[in-house]
Amino acid sequence: MANALLRGPVKAITFDLDFTLWDLTGVLHHAEAVSQQLLERRYPDVAERYDAEGLRRLRDSIAEQRPDLRHDVTALRREALRQAGAEAGYRGEGLARLVDEAFETFLDARHDVAFYDDALPVLEALHGRVRLGAITNGNAEVQRLGVGRFFDFALSAVEIGAAKPARLVFEAAAHRAGAAPGEIVHVGDDVHSDVTGAAAYGMQAVWLNRAAEPWPKEAPAVPHVELPDLWRLLERVEDCLE
Repeated sequence: MANALLRGPVKAITFDLDFTLWDLTGVLHHAEAVSQQLLERRYPDVAERYDAEGLRRLRDSIAEQRPDLRHDVTALRREALRQAGAEAGYRGEGLARLVDEAFETFLDARHDVAFYDDALPVLEALHGRVRLGAITNGNAEVQRLGVGRFFDFALSAVEIGAAKPARLVFEAAAHRAGAAPGEIVHVGDDVHSDVTGAAAYGMQAVWLNRAAEPWPKEAPAVPHVELPDLWRLLERVEDCLE
């Protein structure tokens, strides 16, 4: 159930990252392709066994076998590279070097993102007026992207040991924000991970619905504010800040 109002006082605003502050369309596939090119140059015996799609299938298989790693996208990627390298006969330091080189190449390209036009101006406008936090299930790093200066804290599923919509994630964010759940606005594009997760914990949930998608039929009806862009967030939150 969409609600047009945010309630004050708002002491903190937390943001999802991928598809909330920047467009991730095509970025991961490009990063995987760049990593694959490194394998072809430096470790052709691995590339012959696994192309980018093969490594994706291997990661999916590992996630099925290792539920303890499902929240950790970095560990899943590194483990897939480790298994692929081991199959090609790499061991010890050589295997560790392969994993490090291929993953770091991927990670560099994964951070080559295009911010939405509203993201940086809105963060700039809110910075210093309210505590800002970043919460991601992925492995993007706000410092690496040059926007760490806007955030008072940044949390990842890897650090917490769980992924959104787990209550533990939002509890950790509230602790870092030093605010009660109802004093925190969480903004994200994903109905399941961001909106229902934040609302279930008692935060004020904002669904950033840039594509004007309908509310998913399978998703429970939860109190939330639906906005088409971050400019509207800035307008709505203005009167709620302390």
